[in-house]
Amino acid sequence: MIQKIPAEHTAGDTCPRVPTLQGMFYPDDASGLRSLTDSFFHATAASVSNPAGILVPHAGYIYSGKTAALSYARVSSAFDKTFVIIGTGHQGYPTSFSDFSWETPLGPVNPDTEFAEALATYLPKNNAVLRRQENSLEVQMPFIRYRFPQAQVLPILIGDQSEAGAHAVAEAVISAAEDLKKTAGKDFIVVASGDCSHYVPAEKAEKDDLTVLSAVKNLDVRRFYAELSRICPSMCGYGCIAAMAEIGKHFGAKEARTLLYTTSGDVTGDMREVVGYAAMEVV
Repeated sequence: MIQKIPAEHTAGDTCPRVPTLQGMFYPDDASGLRSLTDSFFHATAASVSNPAGILVPHAGYIYSGKTAALSYARVSSAFDKTFVIIGTGHQGYPTSFSDFSWETPLGPVNPDTEFAEALATYLPKNNAVLRRQENSLEVQMPFIRYRFPQAQVLPILIGDQSEAGAHAVAEAVISAAEDLKKTAGKDFIVVASGDCSHYVPAEKAEKDDLTVLSAVKNLDVRRFYAELSRICPSMCGYGCIAAMAEIGKHFGAKEARTLLYTTSGDVTGDMREVVGYAAMEVV
């Protein structure tokens, strides 16, 4: 059990968060967004595995939407509990979480306020930070609203992606879940929001990324960081993957399976400088 932090005594800003990336990362109108998302899921042949966690990319939908849909398709569309979304902090924001609802063109995604209240004992809540433009969390919300309209979210932005930073987030989620007697894979599913290598040749991206991802196959976070240190891929979201692996392992998961690997070059045809995307499940 990690040390508890003092509760905030000031009222948080719980007004809905207005989208900042619609029209850029995903369509800004409901019909266009629904049509595009329909196409991703209709093209995805995936059985439901009810995972404890999934890795989902967070790029523009035209580039990574197919890969994202495969991860989400492993979760039953009837899932109406909570997604704990652990997102990459690209702008240097500190690790924190929010408890407001997220507006999307398809309707709102509501917070799990009970889980948020429990997590506030272990991690700082900072609604102001999570209102800022940050694609790692926002791009997940339309997917969740589309496939899981009754589900709730607990979004966490991870600022420190070191092994210690990922461990701190994992321990906070585990502690809050145990306070509420929640079980991963049943009452909540972790979404690790992260992309793989950035702006390298496709062949190098695939080799580096799949090597690093294979290191977490047995949910061995220490080995995962050792491979990260050895290969040094230009990967974002590795702390999110580590936290997901640790949470899943604590609640009985045995394995992280890479389901699909794609790159931006599969869409653009330019393999000289790509961004890599992976779908993964923790079961």
